[in-house]
Amino acid sequence: MMNIRFPIALAMLAALAALAGCAYEGPAGNGSAVRAIMASQVIPPQPRAETGTDGAAAAAAYANYKQSYAQPTPQGDSAMVGKR
Repeated sequence: MMNIRFPIALAMLAALAALAGCAYEGPAGNGSAVRAIMASQVIPPQPRAETGTDGAAAAAAYANYKQSYAQPTPQGDSAMVGKR
């Protein structure tokens, strides 16, 4: 009688140990974490008023950008290249 119960009990204990790895502690979110991450990566279509740039500053920045390519500043000699 003892010989029959021991393998069955051992098999049940092994099955319970294997199923314990499948247990999930916590509420099921149904993908809410993925949706929250995706929403945090979306750029809002309208700039916020406190971080937006006014038109005069944007025009001056663009003019400075265009001027930097028209008249590039000369670069000094580099220690890596040396003089000729």
